[in-house]
Amino acid sequence: MTGPAGKPPALRAVVIDGSPADLEATVAQCRAAGVIVNGWSDCGAGALELIESLPAPPDLVITELDLPDMDGADLLQALSMLEPGLPVVLVSRHSARLHDAALTLAAALGLEALGALNKPLAAQALQDLTRGCANAAARAAALLVLPPRCDADAPRPDAGELLGAVRQQQFDLYYQPKTALHDGVLRGVEALLRWRHPHHGLLSPACFLPQAEAASLVDILTVEVVRMALRDWRRWHAEGLSLPISINLSPLSLADPHLAEQLIKAVNDAGVPPRAITFEIIEHEEIADLATALRILIKLRMHGFGLALDDYGAGYASLLQLSRFPFTELKLDRRLVHNASRRPHMHALLRHAIATARAIGVTSVAEGIEREQDRLLLRELGCDLAQGYLIARPMPAAALPLWRGKSAAAGKVAGTGAVIQLRP
Repeated sequence: MTGPAGKPPALRAVVIDGSPADLEATVAQCRAAGVIVNGWSDCGAGALELIESLPAPPDLVITELDLPDMDGADLLQALSMLEPGLPVVLVSRHSARLHDAALTLAAALGLEALGALNKPLAAQALQDLTRGCANAAARAAALLVLPPRCDADAPRPDAGELLGAVRQQQFDLYYQPKTALHDGVLRGVEALLRWRHPHHGLLSPACFLPQAEAASLVDILTVEVVRMALRDWRRWHAEGLSLPISINLSPLSLADPHLAEQLIKAVNDAGVPPRAITFEIIEHEEIADLATALRILIKLRMHGFGLALDDYGAGYASLLQLSRFPFTELKLDRRLVHNASRRPHMHALLRHAIATARAIGVTSVAEGIEREQDRLLLRELGCDLAQGYLIARPMPAAALPLWRGKSAAAGKVAGTGAVIQLRP
């Protein structure tokens, strides 16, 4: 549904603020921004009753964190229980750090945390912040690459089902481009595993990787991923596209003393230069056998493979791991990158990580680039490469040359803000 001239319909909002003057000012600025105010309240309990009484949930809630009957943390929890997924905008005079923590809480509770604005609210700032909310339905309808699913109805396979899926070649690789931030040139892709389940459709690794790890089948999946990636690289190369591929490597695999030899042999037998392959280490837990892991990664690096520290800045992907292993690439965790342009305190943290990478001769990659403002910020901070939905969603191998050709023909090489979606 759209409004006049194909524009999205006006958003409907509920405004919450304990200060009568601020409440009146915020309502006025909402109207100036073209937002329909369904109602307002000067307390949390009243707002919850108002939202529950509406014939349909509002498109967003605009709220202060300081309320006379409850604080912002409790209100966010109550909103999440009343309307899961409800978009929320914070408007207050608190610090950016507290705003960011509250937005993180909102997201953790299942709300859509659009952002935070300082008082007094400005209509233009509200328009800029809610534009994504207004266009959400249009974006969803325009996406041609369907995301993989993993919901309550998705299967939880046992070892036999996983082995059967490997034998029947039900797994596919989708590839997400990585582009240079300074000029937008395509520099490589990350291979992402998908399961074409005969009854449940396209499934993400979250649906089957934990079961594979529990059943000690990670190495079998790794071999399958490498086989498919080498096949796709050879096909691209035959078409004149020599593109580096990054492949995720579970830390559990680093306990296999024969892993390095297997990977080196597979790549050499396929006639693919090792420099075309980068193995990304997913650090969701501490590496148990440090000596074996070091031997594997040193051997891979000495044979010319690239090594990337994934999800840097979160969990175990830390300075300690960066100092231990001979990484060639540092991937900034998407939770640090996403909406960083709206989180001023993140700038110093990202600048430090990027400077660290540059100082030790490691390529920096920003994951989770979804907004043009974030792309511009990471470029300004000196980050080397970018990856995320703003550039392109993961796509089948056959679609990548077409995506590259279309973006170049349009004069919008990936990384300049163009997003070209192709149906798998």
